[in-house]
Amino acid sequence: MIKEDSLTGDVLAGAVFQLWEETNGIPGLQTTGANPDTSISGPCTTGADGVCSRTMPFGTYYWLETQAPPGYELPANPVFGPLPLWQRSADEGVTVIAENTVEVDPPTKARPRR
Repeated sequence: MIKEDSLTGDVLAGAVFQLWEETNGIPGLQTTGANPDTSISGPCTTGADGVCSRTMPFGTYYWLETQAPPGYELPANPVFGPLPLWQRSADEGVTVIAENTVEVDPPTKARPRR
């Protein structure tokens, strides 16, 4: 997973993702309900290089963005996938670029009155 600014293409640190494995046989990511897909380990936060990665066995996976980088909005659809990892893609791995846009009205700090 590579996190980028949607306008500049600059990599972004601080995005938080959860990796899910397709395990219930139902297309698309299901995170709740009687038979959800399987959450893989803990959250993954992008570093200064904008990368979040895991080494996984063959299967089909989804990244779910749970927190945007500071100053950015979550994408309208925070699910990235399906990402099939099979023998033919094992050497290169599976990479997806996820983009965020800057918050329209970022929170401002209150200034003391003088």
